[in-house]
Amino acid sequence: MSEEKKTKTAQPEDGTVETPQSQPPALTVADLRNVRTIIDISSSRGAFRGAELKTVGEVFDKLDTFLKAVDAKAEEQKKAEGDTAEQPKAEEK
Repeated sequence: MSEEKKTKTAQPEDGTVETPQSQPPALTVADLRNVRTIIDISSSRGAFRGAELKTVGEVFDKLDTFLKAVDAKAEEQKKAEGDTAEQPKAEEK
């Protein structure tokens, strides 16, 4: 009789199955801007009850402050890149 070779597969022995991990969902600044717009439109159309408006307003203010800070930082970086791009031109003269 011939011997049969059995190979073990690399599966966990506790009966669980490993699934490939998917990438976590990405939340972008553009998504946050859309949320700000949705909150603004929803509140103007009366989608929130009076008791909810304080919480919604606080979240809106936090989101708005964050997005303004992001915009200010992006503007500073843009100016810094513009300044560094102009410096070589001045040195060439």
